[in-house]
Amino acid sequence: MARMKLTAAAVERIKPPPLGRIEYWDALLPGFGLRVTAKGAKSWFVMYRVGGRRRRYTLGTFPRLKLAKAREKAQTAFDDVDKGGDPAADKSDRRAQGVDTVEGVIALFIERYAKPKNRTWPETERVFKRQVVPLWGKRDIASIRKRDVIELLDAALDERGPYAANRLLAYVRKLFNWCLERDLIEGSPCAGVKAPGKERQRDRVLTDDEIKTLWAAWEKMPWPWGPYLKLLLVTAQRRDEVAHMRWGDVDLEAKLWTLPRELTKSDRAHEVPLSDLAVEIVEGVKRLDWSGYVFASRLADRDNDRPVSGFTKPKTRTDKLVEEAVDDWRLHDLRRTAATNMARLGIGVGIIGRVLNYASGRGVTGIYDRHSYLPEKRRALVAWAGRLGALLGHTDEARVVRISGEK
Repeated sequence: MARMKLTAAAVERIKPPPLGRIEYWDALLPGFGLRVTAKGAKSWFVMYRVGGRRRRYTLGTFPRLKLAKAREKAQTAFDDVDKGGDPAADKSDRRAQGVDTVEGVIALFIERYAKPKNRTWPETERVFKRQVVPLWGKRDIASIRKRDVIELLDAALDERGPYAANRLLAYVRKLFNWCLERDLIEGSPCAGVKAPGKERQRDRVLTDDEIKTLWAAWEKMPWPWGPYLKLLLVTAQRRDEVAHMRWGDVDLEAKLWTLPRELTKSDRAHEVPLSDLAVEIVEGVKRLDWSGYVFASRLADRDNDRPVSGFTKPKTRTDKLVEEAVDDWRLHDLRRTAATNMARLGIGVGIIGRVLNYASGRGVTGIYDRHSYLPEKRRALVAWAGRLGALLGHTDEARVVRISGEK
């Protein structure tokens, strides 16, 4: 074994041996070294003794793990040994228990990061379980390379399209950045990976006939999905916000649904006036005495109360019922369709934005305009419900009020 002062430049210059491998010991930190194989692979390691037995612990590979970081990890390992620990044995135990596998790390990521920070964590968990775990689940998290990520995204692009592939990259990148922060990996395999597909901004608005066709299909779908999809269209609110609707946030007498700040994408409280049609839908929902959610998951129970998730299922069921009468539609198109129809009724863009809970107003206007716009939002949603009711044959078209002059 060679002994030398390991420097960044020296490590770069080291050539692979003709055969086998060679190890270079660091002159500055005894027990720390670099192994170089004939194929050019370079890996950092430490050697120490536990109970009189010599132990080797691999820290990581170069250049993913730079010299300074490798020395830091080596010193941490030696400190652990001084306290009676055995880093190599600990690593073997973690592998045996599956803690360092992709599946194990994802489970930890969901518990430690997604659940506390993201109210839509069930969707995050579903994406990982469906698209990542089957492919990588048993592999060590540190073994995933950039090529693996690219192949994963290519498959998603082919099977699910650019939008789904781009969302998958966002999920996976967040996972590996979190692993990097926790020192579970030396570098993120997502570094330098570009979005796999180009998304075009959708402008799909459902026609009157398509609305009637979808509504008829939803009439045939039992709780929770039938009423849920209807309420998406009637209230024009976001998919996850409607899914997380709680009985405690709904006042049916006042015809008002109040979304607390933590449940909105815009991170601010939002009041949604409920039209008679919306109230009718909510009143008709099957209410579970143990659940706080209007649309509780069928998989939930008293000890695990949670809202519906997995929105591919109701979309697929709807498509089977309507066959080819409505094509190329998504759940978000319901929100766009509602907004477009409100505009056709003469409702101003500013009020539609308030209904949708978009950020509005900047500078002095944004700071001092604290009007709730509740009456204006109510008129807008009642007008839309009237238009929708007339379309479905529930109300007389002549009763649909056209609003003008709104800003």
